[in-house]
Amino acid sequence: MAVYTQVSETELNSFLQGYGLSSHYQLQGLMGGTENTTYRISYEDQSESYILTLFEQGDHSDLGYFVSLLTQLKASGMDTVAAPIADKSDQYLHTLSDKPALLFPCLSGSHPENPGIEQAKQLGNWLGQMHVTAQQFDLHKPNNRSIGWMKSVAPDLLPLLDEMDQQLMQLEISHFTDLLEECPDLPEGILHGDLFRDNTFYEGDTLTGVIDFYNGCNGHLLYDLAVVLNDWSCQDGSEPDLELQAALLENYESVRPLTDTERHALPGFLRACSLRYWISRLLAKHLAEEEGHAHGYKDPEHYKLILLNRIKQAGW
Repeated sequence: MAVYTQVSETELNSFLQGYGLSSHYQLQGLMGGTENTTYRISYEDQSESYILTLFEQGDHSDLGYFVSLLTQLKASGMDTVAAPIADKSDQYLHTLSDKPALLFPCLSGSHPENPGIEQAKQLGNWLGQMHVTAQQFDLHKPNNRSIGWMKSVAPDLLPLLDEMDQQLMQLEISHFTDLLEECPDLPEGILHGDLFRDNTFYEGDTLTGVIDFYNGCNGHLLYDLAVVLNDWSCQDGSEPDLELQAALLENYESVRPLTDTERHALPGFLRACSLRYWISRLLAKHLAEEEGHAHGYKDPEHYKLILLNRIKQAGW
C-alpha cells in the first residue's frame, strides 16, 4: 500500500455519495506498498471503515477477473475474503483521478510478523478451501510468472550476476522445466498468487481476512501452496521451520489432499517459487538502481537463501 495519486475532495465526495456514505470522514493515505494508491476512509459515527484502492500499474483489463473472483468467493461463504463493495447502482469498479478504483471493507486484526503453529493451521485450511471452492468458477487468467516468464527474463539478468549465481539460476530454470515435463498432469485451478504474511490479518490465532488477489490467476495449485510454505516457514531466509510447514500442509490436505504426483513434485515447486521471487526481486532492484533509487525494493538475497536451503532439503 502507498499513495501515488491525490484524489480531490469534490471527486471523492461524489464517489462516496454513490455508496450512500456521507462527506464527514477522515482520509488517511496508507504507506508501505509499491504498486497502488491506498487510502483509509473512517467515520466517527459509524463502526465501519473502508479501504479505497486506486490502481496505478498493470493491465487494468484484469480487474474484472479480480472483482469476479473476490465476489464469487465471498458469495460462496468465504467470509474472510476482502471482496470489493458495490455502490447503490450495483457497480464495483469506478474511476477516480483517471485511475480505476475499488472500495473495500477495512479488516480487523494485523499481519502476523512471526506466525505460530495455530496461525499456520488456519491459513493452510483457508488455502485448501479457496482452491476447492474456486474450482466451480468459470474464470480464466494465465499465470504470467511461471516457467515461460522465468526463461524470458533470465537473459537480461544473467550478465548482472556473478558466475555462481548465473549457474544457480540456469540450473534451477532447467530443473523446473524438467519437472513440468515429468509431471504434465498436475491439478490446476484458481490461485491467490501472492499469499504472503502481509496479505493476511489475524486477531490472535484467528484468521480475520485475506487481501491482495491482484496476482490471482489460473495455474498449478501446487504453485500457490509453495508460495505460502516458503514465506511462512522460511521467515528470515533461514532453513525452513519444518514443524510450522508440516502443520500448514496437514491442514491444507485436510480440505484438499495432494495427489501422489503432487507429493513428488512439491520439493521442486518449493525451489521454483523461491526462484520466481529471487528473479522478480532482482528485476525490481536493478530497475530501481537504473532509475537512481537506492531503496524501494525487497532484498533479492532473501529468496536466494530460501532457494539454496530448498535445494539442500530437496529430499524432504
